[in-house]
Amino acid sequence: MKFKKRILLVDDSQTQLLMLQISLEKMGFEVINASDGLEGVSRAFADQPDLIISDIMMPELNGYQLCRLLKNDKKTAQTPIILLTSLDQPQDRFWGIRAGADQYIVKNSDLSDLKKVILLLLKKTRRHAKPILRDESLSKKSTDWQSIRSNVNHLLDKLLFESTLSGEARQLANFIHVQDDLLSAFSTLVSSLIEYSCLCLCLSDRRGRRCYLDLKQPLSGKMLDKMIKNITARMGEHETKEVMEQVFFKGSKKTDEQVKDPILSELVVPLDIHNDCIASLSFFSTKKAAFRQKSEDIIRLLAQDFSMVFQLMLLYAETKELAITDGLTQLYNKRYFLEIFEKEFERAKRSNLDLCVILMDIDHFKAVNDTYGHLQGDSILKEVAEIMREHIRKIDFPARYGGEEFIIIAPNTKMEEMLEVAERIRKFTEVHEFKGGLSPLKITLSVGVAAMQGNLENALELIKMADDALYLAKDSGRNLVCVANELE
Repeated sequence: MKFKKRILLVDDSQTQLLMLQISLEKMGFEVINASDGLEGVSRAFADQPDLIISDIMMPELNGYQLCRLLKNDKKTAQTPIILLTSLDQPQDRFWGIRAGADQYIVKNSDLSDLKKVILLLLKKTRRHAKPILRDESLSKKSTDWQSIRSNVNHLLDKLLFESTLSGEARQLANFIHVQDDLLSAFSTLVSSLIEYSCLCLCLSDRRGRRCYLDLKQPLSGKMLDKMIKNITARMGEHETKEVMEQVFFKGSKKTDEQVKDPILSELVVPLDIHNDCIASLSFFSTKKAAFRQKSEDIIRLLAQDFSMVFQLMLLYAETKELAITDGLTQLYNKRYFLEIFEKEFERAKRSNLDLCVILMDIDHFKAVNDTYGHLQGDSILKEVAEIMREHIRKIDFPARYGGEEFIIIAPNTKMEEMLEVAERIRKFTEVHEFKGGLSPLKITLSVGVAAMQGNLENALELIKMADDALYLAKDSGRNLVCVANELE
């Protein structure tokens, strides 16, 4: 036996109802009428239509509210809804679709567009015709105005809660220019919504993958390593070999090897942008079943907003880094170097601190370019920069100063220490086999070192001292380290 598709019409105009009913019955549909939004909700629950067509402007409960109520209930969420209305402004259509309508159609005398949409939506639902089993208890409940008003209030509370959460998450974007402040605000927000022992935020940037940790209670380093290993394993086999740098949130508890509490609960939420995972957000707890469904729903609700905020943070950091970085060598550029050097010089002069500068130049670099070409020259510049990075200390500040010139600031460092650094870089460059031509190339450096002196007026004078020492190294046969004091 073939059953007719059932369509519910909701409109406070009897003329409109009658006209649509006649047209739809001619198409072979069973039609149910409701004269206002309240009755429409009742009939939707009680008669379980295959499709609903509703007006918007109705007393008591309008079409937008009807959409929201029905789309928010599991029993009617999949039922297609068409808003058929005389409201034809863009904002009306926008609000109708956001309210949950599957289609928004402006009324006119030609019903051909409406008929096409009805057939299309019914085809999409792929629902097989079957006897309609009326749920009398549901019908009785849904016809009660107090029950419907309660549902409306519940929906409004839910939407208000969701919009408030989303607003709070987007406010985090105000802190993207200061990473520590952003992570602190992020921790404050999520800890007000969900209880956890440890939060792990894994992000990737140009420098690799990092794991930001927020411990609400001390955990052992062994336990943290195990958790992070599990996180990297979930990210893909090719990434499990990557060593993930650990960065603790400001205010986070420290690790304690005496703590033996095991992790008993875990909640993992990917942070996606356009189906690409940009980060992983993991919550851990030493309590059993710590993360209820409501907690998971809240975090997943916020995941999209969190994704956007952290992507903005990464883009801001990358843009800032590109602005201060030499594109070829990935060292700091000259402009940023001079900015930092000026501050370090003034600090050293004001506080009577040590400050040293190393200025180095690649010997016979023009000959290399003329003989092997500029691509080979660029390759050598990058390799020299890598040697510098490998042999300087964390407190040193390296930069590309000119074409083949490199410079390093060493705050709070005495001349003897700086000479060791300079000599180490010179020696490793001398023995390094640079790629090029048919055989490895040998490259050497001439280096000048200068230290802060009390009679210097400005930072450029210190650089001039290092430059003079560099030229002394050149004049003395190259592949040497010379000290500015030796010029006196």
